[in-house]
Amino acid sequence: LLIPNAEVTPAAATRRLSATASAHLDLARGLAAAAVAFQHLRALLVLDWPQTTEHSSFAAIFYFFGKFGHPAVIVFFVLSGFLVGSSGLRSVDKQAWSLRRYLLHRFLRLEIVLLPALLLGLLLDTTGIHLLNASALYNGGWHLVVRSGPIDLSWRTLLGNGAFVQDILVPTFGTNSPLWSLSNEFWYYVLFGLLATAAIRTARRWLRLAMAVLAIVVVWFAGFAIMSLAPLWFLGLGVYLLPRQKLTYRARRILLAASTLVFFTFVGVVFGKRAPVEALTRPLMVDLATGTLFSLMLYAMLHANEARSGYRQIAHRIAAPTYTLYTNHMPALMLLLAWLGVRQPPTPARCLGLIGWFILLWLYAYGLYLLFESRTQTIRNWIEPKVFPLRPR
Repeated sequence: LLIPNAEVTPAAATRRLSATASAHLDLARGLAAAAVAFQHLRALLVLDWPQTTEHSSFAAIFYFFGKFGHPAVIVFFVLSGFLVGSSGLRSVDKQAWSLRRYLLHRFLRLEIVLLPALLLGLLLDTTGIHLLNASALYNGGWHLVVRSGPIDLSWRTLLGNGAFVQDILVPTFGTNSPLWSLSNEFWYYVLFGLLATAAIRTARRWLRLAMAVLAIVVVWFAGFAIMSLAPLWFLGLGVYLLPRQKLTYRARRILLAASTLVFFTFVGVVFGKRAPVEALTRPLMVDLATGTLFSLMLYAMLHANEARSGYRQIAHRIAAPTYTLYTNHMPALMLLLAWLGVRQPPTPARCLGLIGWFILLWLYAYGLYLLFESRTQTIRNWIEPKVFPLRPR
């Protein structure tokens, strides 16, 4: 569809997020990050189910909730398309769209957290290898849900991850295997920016053609593995474009409850099995189905009834360190495993101990959030005038 370069339309104005919908989105982001971190926490500190005879119902609950890291990443992609894509479209509607500013904002949003995470990961991995004498652990003798094998701490890989070409030109850096999804995120941002510029009808024809060609180049460069999940990102943008319905109080409650039940039932049945995620048949179709069902739930969130201010504050606090937790938890958990020495059987005491370790991990991420991520807007306001200086009239 061609994007008109016009004033904000009444339809666009009705798509603004309510405070309650924003809180629901915050809570979804926070729970998704917690699911990823908890899956890796369980996988690194507790033996897998087939490796132990401790098969109590209590342990089974912790194993079950430690299996939803992958669908949580799918949720991130859909939410990213909704939040980032809608922000871009609003800029177009207001005649304030700038591809350069958009790319700068997106790059800084990721890099301000990613760069410290890479350097801190280097420090933690080096500490585990040399000070804790765990070189065998870091060079292949460790279990990981996402990837296993020797780690790469070279400067080439460090710079490649900083430039978002992990899993394209270089592997993920060190033990921080969750960084694979940042490469996806970044190239979806770039692809959207190019397509949005190419779709503005008032732009010059040669510019629109150049943006379309660059979009094709980006798709080719990123490769099939990354671009096969791009529909999930644009699915979130599609939810933003859907018209909002005028529903009764009861209808809104039913819509949100039904969509939430369907989504979590599907995720629980498909991903809650004892077999690993890699054993799923046709994983791409499963990912698309997961994203579609969450998109329905997201659409229901936009119609949610007004919630109390206390809930909104709690949701915001939970979501605040989401990105920091995602980018920093794995090296910290690997260092913890190197210190503890071995993975333990899932006794009730050790399962409860996972909750304590998770709380400490969240507090660690929140401290890093206060140092870096919380200052994103300040750093952006300092850098942007230097990149785009104001011109005299």
